Amino acid sequence: MHISHKTSLSAIAVAMACCVAPAAYAQAVHIEIDPQPLASALNRVAVQTRSQILFSPDMVAGRTARGVRGSMTVDGALDRLLQNTGLRYRHQNNVILIERPEGLSRISSETPPPTPTSSAAPITASEPADRDAGQLAEIIVTAQKREESLQGTPISIAVLGAGDLEKRGVATLSDFASGAVPSLRIIPLQARPSSLTVTMRGIYPGDAAMISRDPTVGIYVDGVYLGRSQGLGSEMFDLERMEVLRGPQGTLFGRNAVGGAISMVSKKPTGELGLDLTAGISNFNGRSVKAHLNLPEFAGFSIKLDGVWTKRDGWVDNPLPGASDYSEVNRRGVRVSVMWEPAPNLNVLYSYDISRDASTAGYNQTMSLLPGGKLPPMFSLEKKRVRDARIGVPMEPSVGKVSGHSLQATWNVTDQLTLRSISAYRKTSQDQYTNSGGLTLAYAPGSVFSRISYADMHQDQFSQEIQLLGSFENLKFVVGGFYFKEDADDLAYSPFSARFNSDGTGYTLLPVSFSAANFPERASVLHAKSRAIFGQATYTPPILGERLHLTGGLRWTHDSKHGARTRAAGAVINIPFSFSSKRVDPAFTAAFDWTDTINTYVKWGRAYRAGGANSRAPNFEKFGAEEVSSWEIGAKTELFDRRVRLNIAAYHTKYNDRQVDFSNPASPSVITTVNAPDPAKIKGVEVDLTARLTRELTLTGSYAYTSWKATGDRNPYSKLIEEGVVLYTPKNSASIALDHVFSPFDGATLSTHVDAVYSGSFYTGSASSPKTDSYFMLNGRITLGDLEISNGSKVAVSLWGKNLTNTQWETFQYALAGAGVANVVSGYFNEPRTYGVEARLTF
Repeated sequence: MHISHKTSLSAIAVAMACCVAPAAYAQAVHIEIDPQPLASALNRVAVQTRSQILFSPDMVAGRTARGVRGSMTVDGALDRLLQNTGLRYRHQNNVILIERPEGLSRISSETPPPTPTSSAAPITASEPADRDAGQLAEIIVTAQKREESLQGTPISIAVLGAGDLEKRGVATLSDFASGAVPSLRIIPLQARPSSLTVTMRGIYPGDAAMISRDPTVGIYVDGVYLGRSQGLGSEMFDLERMEVLRGPQGTLFGRNAVGGAISMVSKKPTGELGLDLTAGISNFNGRSVKAHLNLPEFAGFSIKLDGVWTKRDGWVDNPLPGASDYSEVNRRGVRVSVMWEPAPNLNVLYSYDISRDASTAGYNQTMSLLPGGKLPPMFSLEKKRVRDARIGVPMEPSVGKVSGHSLQATWNVTDQLTLRSISAYRKTSQDQYTNSGGLTLAYAPGSVFSRISYADMHQDQFSQEIQLLGSFENLKFVVGGFYFKEDADDLAYSPFSARFNSDGTGYTLLPVSFSAANFPERASVLHAKSRAIFGQATYTPPILGERLHLTGGLRWTHDSKHGARTRAAGAVINIPFSFSSKRVDPAFTAAFDWTDTINTYVKWGRAYRAGGANSRAPNFEKFGAEEVSSWEIGAKTELFDRRVRLNIAAYHTKYNDRQVDFSNPASPSVITTVNAPDPAKIKGVEVDLTARLTRELTLTGSYAYTSWKATGDRNPYSKLIEEGVVLYTPKNSASIALDHVFSPFDGATLSTHVDAVYSGSFYTGSASSPKTDSYFMLNGRITLGDLEISNGSKVAVSLWGKNLTNTQWETFQYALAGAGVANVVSGYFNEPRTYGVEARLTF
């Protein structure tokens, strides 16, 4: 780590690696460091070798380190890094001092060495490398399948570290519904808690809950692809960071990453005894517990246990006795991780996780009437968020069960070559139950209403990825192969559960049985395989001071799907479909380092989403693949002695063969998907800023401008040309946060976090449906931490609040228009204000 002129050694926090206890300097370990500024290279050596390295920032300023890679001691790594720098190192009391030949005069040798921390501190977008020096921490990402600095990776990326996720109250992917990361919108599909719609840069997946249709944003956990939108609402386990890769990622992440990719990286076992336990309460009778236990390393094995549990009452009451309320939360899960290091150049990580989500869907409100619409006397419009449902109707939790095994092995074959294997098997079982007691059909005395939507999905998947990574003096590359196999089946049923009386002033509940002759209403099966070979190489020619970097990549993909619609209104049928595609998707990037802290790049890439069939369509009609190609130009800068980080990207996307949904006006639940004949065009700008305003105060902010033009699409039902729209994409969106940390008294820190989110209006349905309102939302958290209670155990207490101003906006709204239907605009609102208190114990 580095220190300023005025910083004492006792103020330095030492980064340590997370698998073995204190360093033995003579022990060889695998080190992988790319060419980068000397200060950040020395920080990486400290982390990877579990060493304490101290230096003055002035001494290393403006110096660039060569790349170091292979199995070596810390001394061997420093010999290479300091070659031709005029600096040297020496050991003193278990600390390594970097100095000029005449000695490190600005650091007093009488100051005691720092006390090592017990685990690696998470690298986050808002945490400084040295609080007294006032510089920002280097952020490490794996967007190109290897550990690299965020600033040296030519991709528009938003990174949320463990601290960022905690301060923003992000426990599941659905917590991004507000737009905390501009360009990204994650919304529960029609308020179904564990079936998420993920939209990025205007690329919307449609009804991705259908097993015969794929998402548009790739979701990865520790390198494992999650193939279905169902089950994504589960609690996230102990994450080290989340990387949001914006724009098509077809070369390295494959099909179905046309909008981008989200890569979640979990904390690994440390090999040292440690507990991180958090318990909290909140309004709506909320309770939560999170526990992360690391066990001591034994015989080369390190074990980590994670457990999470969250429960909360609903915020819209259902008057029917015994029935569930709306928007209840009940999630729990467990994960076991085992790290084995049989040799210094080989490690194997096995993990198993299982979770259960028994939450309920949101409440569908009737927001306005369309021409021809009529409400019964007992109903009224619900133009604002309500606390009580209109009537009491049957309502049950939507139960999702997710489990999976993962086996990852990394073998450093030589100093330049690494072989990696990622094997995984995952299984998902998800049912969805929604019923808001509202109108679907046109109102008439004695008519039925309160439609139940019940769906059940089962899926299992196996994936295998092999990667060979090379790192030579002027060439870095990754080549690999990928195999994915998926089997799934689903069914759905939509009976009515209530009937109006003769004048619409009352109602009776109807018996509902899923064993009736017409159950299921529809059912389908799917079998899919995807095989791919990919490669990407970055060449740094020995010209221009080795500041030019040229990257090219290719991915060959062979996809095949087959399946059938097997039920219709209870009858056994067989309407088959098949899809097959072989294609190559390229990508090219040119990047240039103007200085050590200012980098620019230009890139072009292409990706595609597989075709499929729509199980809601009358005859299980097929649709083809879609393709996205995008130009991007960006700049990544660190200014004012690395106290300000400003990254900017501008892009232009061409969206071909867009998969567009059309509802049957006579029966809105019947949907046909067609490929748009003309491309949509999307362009935008993304800005990410982090600034250390003072030693205690950090500002972070992000902004996204998105402009789109979609051509008209022919409705297969009306045969008319309808205006094309890009969904879940505001023209302007932004987030900003302020973090203040200081010590109010010895042995304590007080941390204050405030963040705000702004979003312009956007479409959630067709052009005939109204846009949402624009909104501004405020969140906050204050933590009194580092309170030592005994033998190194520490306690922190936090107060937090989300949506502090109780702002409301429509997360989804849709016009039910046409002959025989209700002719109303219905939809869902965001959550109201929530707040709570947490206590955290660590040792």
